[in-house]
Amino acid sequence: MTVTPEQRTYARLAAILFFAKFVLEAGGDSVTIIARRGESFAATARFATEHALLWRFCLLNVGLAWIVTGLLAYAWYVVLEPVDKRLAQLALVLRLGACFVGAASLMFRVAQARLYMASETEGLFTSEQLHTLVAVSQRAAGAGVTTAWMFLGAGATLFFLLFRRSRYLPRVLADFGIVTSVVLAGMAAAAFVFPERTNELKLFGLPALLIEVATALYLLIKGLQPRATAEARAVE
Repeated sequence: MTVTPEQRTYARLAAILFFAKFVLEAGGDSVTIIARRGESFAATARFATEHALLWRFCLLNVGLAWIVTGLLAYAWYVVLEPVDKRLAQLALVLRLGACFVGAASLMFRVAQARLYMASETEGLFTSEQLHTLVAVSQRAAGAGVTTAWMFLGAGATLFFLLFRRSRYLPRVLADFGIVTSVVLAGMAAAAFVFPERTNELKLFGLPALLIEVATALYLLIKGLQPRATAEARAVE
């Protein structure tokens, strides 16, 4: 098994795509979710109405983040396909599944934005009705995202397993990647069953994010190491 120039190129591309995805997702959620925590329904509706263009732009960033996640999955596939083609294909399918489900759930957040704006129309809905409709759309969007996290965790587990077998990453990094990816999938399943505990459960997904950051930095700075070939042969 030889590390090809194509693999090296895609490894660094994967790192760049990860950080692009992180920036897009953080930019979109920071305005529409993070900054709105603790606000009343009326305050959030007022902000969404007064800054409609900004709100739509942030939702677009979230959608683009899911698209970039799909491109990232393909880059990882190109890097790891020579190690085990079938496992790499399965990992790619799982990660693409996350992109499809996550992007589809965005429609509920768009509907939520329209409901916020509908609050400005007198007599269309009562405040209680709008609040209920927004809560329903928010729960639906949350279910889509947690389902996507299950796909992401399962796909990442296989990718890190292939990284471990190939020795493209330091063994400790690959091992932590496997463990944290399994925890991510379990956390997502628990959040799906207990949506009222999602905020607390998200803390269990933080290690998986940190490992992916470390992996992206490693691939961007050092790339795929030549020693991987000899070590992988020794394991086989």
